[in-house]
Amino acid sequence: MKCYEYLLRWGKEKKDDTFYEDDGFSMTWGEALRFVEEEKEALSALGVKGKLTALYLHQPLKQLLYFLALSYAGSVPVLYHEYLEKKELSVMLEKQPVGLFLSDRPLPSLSLKQEKHLFLRTWDRTAPRSGVFGVLTSGSTGLPKILYRRDESWTDFFPLQDRIFKVDGRSRLFFHGSLAFTGNLNMVMDFLSEGASLHGSSRLTPKTWMERIQKEKITHIYMIPSKLSLLSKTKGQAEPVTHILTGSQLMTASLYRRLTERFPAASVILYYGASELSYISFTEGKEILHSPDKVGKPFPHVKVSIENGEITVDTPYGIEGIYMPYTCHDLGRLDEKGELHFLGRREDMYHVQGNHVSRQKVLSTLLMVDGVEDAEVTALKQKNGDDTLIAFLTGQVMERKQLVKRLSCHLKPWEIPSRFMVLPAIPRTSTGKADRKKLEELAGKPEG
Repeated sequence: MKCYEYLLRWGKEKKDDTFYEDDGFSMTWGEALRFVEEEKEALSALGVKGKLTALYLHQPLKQLLYFLALSYAGSVPVLYHEYLEKKELSVMLEKQPVGLFLSDRPLPSLSLKQEKHLFLRTWDRTAPRSGVFGVLTSGSTGLPKILYRRDESWTDFFPLQDRIFKVDGRSRLFFHGSLAFTGNLNMVMDFLSEGASLHGSSRLTPKTWMERIQKEKITHIYMIPSKLSLLSKTKGQAEPVTHILTGSQLMTASLYRRLTERFPAASVILYYGASELSYISFTEGKEILHSPDKVGKPFPHVKVSIENGEITVDTPYGIEGIYMPYTCHDLGRLDEKGELHFLGRREDMYHVQGNHVSRQKVLSTLLMVDGVEDAEVTALKQKNGDDTLIAFLTGQVMERKQLVKRLSCHLKPWEIPSRFMVLPAIPRTSTGKADRKKLEELAGKPEG
């Protein structure tokens, strides 16, 4: 099934019900359907069928509606990240087989022409695949790349996803940020499939989030842990929330406890996945606290094994052009219960006193220490080739002696960082990932 077909169905059956709410704006299912049908005709007139169309839009609702309209028109839509700079956009448009670029901003350096309320540019290029859509990689190791997916690689999985996340037509999803992030796009499409209402925000205003969650009677919240941390520090409770869905980052013990205070009826589900493979495994509730590196049991129909220390996955829900079983080169292990433990990436293994040390193991242990709000770990290379581990912490961090004693219950002596730096906040990139470059600069500064 195609994602736009959900809108065709629910736009008629629930035409007067809420489809989407944003900060101060609301749209019904019927209004969304009319918009998409009108834009589908306008886009078809531009000859988008069979072309890869890059969307550079700055509001989640616009991203969703144009994504659906393009898919309906036979195009191959891909959402570009809004944080991409003009130079990066130019290189991507030169190197990627984009046939149409649509923006809600003029961008003079890209020679766009205005067409009603949008700005566009066309090329005589055909998409490398048809009947698919594109998602971007994060670009953490260079320019983002386009991964191609059949709609069915998501839509066939939605019924299983809904069973675990407890999604139905009465559900109300609150999320923050761009749909160019694959996790956001997938979750929105899943709720769309059930005729559930979507409640998005592009503003980083946790107090307003909480007010809206209470007022709009949200049932499900989807955010990465660093954003959940901001939300958990607001005042009040929201009892209608039944599920908090999160991934991409580790969770701290203090964050988990605050979430259960703010949302007393909510089950917290932490998942592990990859853009190439979709969802892989999940864990929930207090299990998150019992073993900080555990990412739980595999999702239905997903097979996980460990090959040469790497997590290897066989799934029918992967992207186009890869062969199963497939590995993203993440390290892991399976315990006696068959549950997966994530040990980081191979490049995140450090060498200390002749021993291999997993950054992920050290980080996950730090995050479970009482009082720690956020943490990161990096290393400085010494002349003898050894790494010196440095931990960055935020929150009400205990004295060094107590901290080392607590860590020694779970880590070997060589796994305990040599230095601990307490910061007001962990520097992060626009994608929410730790800014390794800034951390390394901080690590290079002398103590005191």
